[in-house]
Amino acid sequence: MYRLDEIAERFGFELQGDPALVVAGLCGLSDDLPGHLSFVGAPKHAAAAQRSNIPAFVTRAELPIEGKVCLFHPHPEYAIALVGQLFERSKLTQVARIHASADIHPSAELAPDVVIGANVVIGQDTRIGPRTRIMPGSVVMDRVQIGADCLVYPNAVVREDSVLGDRVLVQPGAIIGGDGYGFVQYEGRHVKIPQLGRVVLEDDVEIGANTTVDRGRFTETRIGRGTKIDNLVMLAHNVRLGENCLICAQSGISGSTRLGDRVTFAGQVGVAGHIDICSDVTVLGKSSVTKGVRTPGVYAGIPFRPVERWRKAVARFYRDIDHERDKD
Repeated sequence: MYRLDEIAERFGFELQGDPALVVAGLCGLSDDLPGHLSFVGAPKHAAAAQRSNIPAFVTRAELPIEGKVCLFHPHPEYAIALVGQLFERSKLTQVARIHASADIHPSAELAPDVVIGANVVIGQDTRIGPRTRIMPGSVVMDRVQIGADCLVYPNAVVREDSVLGDRVLVQPGAIIGGDGYGFVQYEGRHVKIPQLGRVVLEDDVEIGANTTVDRGRFTETRIGRGTKIDNLVMLAHNVRLGENCLICAQSGISGSTRLGDRVTFAGQVGVAGHIDICSDVTVLGKSSVTKGVRTPGVYAGIPFRPVERWRKAVARFYRDIDHERDKD
């Protein structure tokens, strides 16, 4: 539990109202919990906030909530994310820094404050940086490099030669560096092509639960700094993602495709292989990207088109269908 003046002082917020008010946690506006702190990011939510049982809100200075204690910040949702750090609960309590059941190769180099959970396997010539935590059941194979302040959640696999920068987060069940889907047909058989490359995750990358990032065939698959990848995403061999991209659930990117910076794919976007997509592109959900994109903007559809063109096409299609139905 925290007093609001403590929160305001810690994060540099301006406070309006009772500084001694104590909050037990955070909640959304629709949760409507007494004794909690929430946020208002848009004027359309102000009336609901005022009617709620929530006693305090993070909001913008030009949008005070009447009758509530207010903490002011220009970006309330960002501010509430900062405050959320105060209320995070322990993820897994472990007494020993390195669990007795962990299998760590003698050649592995671990910073003195690395935490290794139960039944973790650490391979030969692996290096793990300061304050990194490898949680139970995870496997880190040979020659892997992991930077500082990383967190690998339970039952993740980081395969040989992968490189993780600083502050990388790997959610449960993710597979970093699995074999790319490569076969050559010879005399009626599908012969496996050795996948000799690696995966590189730059600083501040997050990989979602049960997501797979395949290793390069000869060189590398690379995910740029600050990119966040959702659960159940498939990234094929030799894919390259730029910085600060957002790839949402069940999207799939085929081999050797390259994305620029700040590219966003909504859920279930499918992308063909060996194409380039420029920076500042957004693709709406369930779309299919079949060729390269050279112009920033928003796209949608199967096959994809600029979003306004796609919307007009869909409207015309349904208009024609409704017209034919009315004729019948």
